[in-house]
Amino acid sequence: MLALLLFAGTTAEAQEKIMTMNKPGYDERPVHYGFYLAVPFTKYNLQHSKAYVDQQNATTPHVDVNTKTSVGFYTGLVLNVRLAQYLDARFVPGVGFYNRKIEFANALQDSGERMDEDQSINSTVIELPFLLKYRAKRRSNLRPYLVAGVKPGIDLGKAKNDAGDNKELRVETFDIALEYGIGLDVFYPYFKFAPELRFSHGLFDQHKPTGEEYSNYIQKLTNHNVSLIFFFE
Repeated sequence: MLALLLFAGTTAEAQEKIMTMNKPGYDERPVHYGFYLAVPFTKYNLQHSKAYVDQQNATTPHVDVNTKTSVGFYTGLVLNVRLAQYLDARFVPGVGFYNRKIEFANALQDSGERMDEDQSINSTVIELPFLLKYRAKRRSNLRPYLVAGVKPGIDLGKAKNDAGDNKELRVETFDIALEYGIGLDVFYPYFKFAPELRFSHGLFDQHKPTGEEYSNYIQKLTNHNVSLIFFFE
C-alpha cells in the first residue's frame, strides 16, 4: 500500500511538471529578440551553355560540368514583431560563409591529360531576410509554425575562384532569394528554442561571364540552400 501511494504521488508530480506552461504569454509580446545558428547544405543550380552542348555532341572527348553540394555556416540576430494572434513579422539579419563547388569532369589539363577537377567559389555574405511566420495554436510547450519571405544578400568578397588561366569563374555580388520553411517552437523555463528547416532559392543569375573556357560552359547559375537553423529567443 505504501509503495502504491508513493507511486501515485510520483506520477501526479510528473504529470504536473508535464502540464506546466513555460513562459506563458511569451508570443503575445509586441516585440522580442534572439539569435540563431544555421548549417546550410548549399549548391548552385546550373544551366549549361550552347558551347557546352556543342562540345558534348562532338566526337572528341568532352568535359562534363555539374554542381556539388557543400556545407556552409551562417549566424545572426532575430527581431520578431507580433502582427496578429498567429502571425509575426521577422527580420533576421546575419552573415553567411559558403563554399560552392562546380565539378569539371574529364577536363583537359596543361600536361595534356584529362582528369576531374573541382572549382570552388568562396563567399562571405551579408544576408537580410524579411519573413512572415504563421504560428499554430500552442499545445503545452510546443507550437509548430510555417515561415516564408525574401532574403537579399550581398557578397563581401571578390566573388570569384582565382583559378586563373582558362579556369576563372566569377559570380555576381548581389542576390535575392525566395525562402520558405517549417519549424517547431519549444518553450523552456528561461527561453524559447526553435529548430527550423528552411529552403532558399536564388532568383537572380549569379554567373558573370569571363570569356574563359570554363566560364563559357555555363549559361546560368542560381543559389540554392537547404538549411537547418536553431533559434534561441
